[in-house]
Amino acid sequence: MTEVPKTQAVRRRGRPAGERLLTVEGIVDAALGLLDAHGPTGLSMRNIAGTLGVHNNAIYTYLPDRAALESAIVERLLAHADPELLAGPPRRWRTRITDFASSVRAVLRRHPGAMTMFMTAPMNGPVALSVGEGLLGCFIDAGLRPQRASQASYVTIVYVLGFLALDIAETDAQPPLPNDDDRTRLRQARIDHIDPDRYPLTADTATTMAAWVTNSVFDWGLHALLDGITRPRPRPASRP
Repeated sequence: MTEVPKTQAVRRRGRPAGERLLTVEGIVDAALGLLDAHGPTGLSMRNIAGTLGVHNNAIYTYLPDRAALESAIVERLLAHADPELLAGPPRRWRTRITDFASSVRAVLRRHPGAMTMFMTAPMNGPVALSVGEGLLGCFIDAGLRPQRASQASYVTIVYVLGFLALDIAETDAQPPLPNDDDRTRLRQARIDHIDPDRYPLTADTATTMAAWVTNSVFDWGLHALLDGITRPRPRPASRP
């Protein structure tokens, strides 16, 4: 992520320079406020500047473009998810992963408007790199070689972010999101019309489908993924 100065004073409209400092942290605060209030469509450099009471160009002193803004938002939310959860005794490698994954889910459900940024922003800031390092350590503690641990880390990230992307895509991306029970009822109402004669298997499992976005399914899928990643693969039979 592009490094920029964080404490340079910027004159706000109607305020003397230095009365309040414009910082990257303050810009990210304003951006998250806009995302929470209006969803992804409410975020723009112009809207951030208006919220902070500065001219548009002032924002670019700290974050030179939209990609830098998105990276800063991703860094903030990953920090809130607490990468330190990935640290701990080797024997607790699974708990470390599941605790952090659940924390990421909780943070993004509090700020669902930022979900798309996790799919588009370059994750190369120090917090994102710490997350990657932590995941690698977990899978190495699980007994994987470094190359397999790298693949396992990627697949786990894809699962967590993919699950959340599909979950949040069904909402207006503005908090608070409905709880699991309400979401399940809403989803059930949408799929009750499925024709059981034409789609018998789908109709038979509609109740399960309605609960796809719940915590229990998220946890089940994550554990199933970790089981598959760390289960010893059978060696191919030798030819006679």
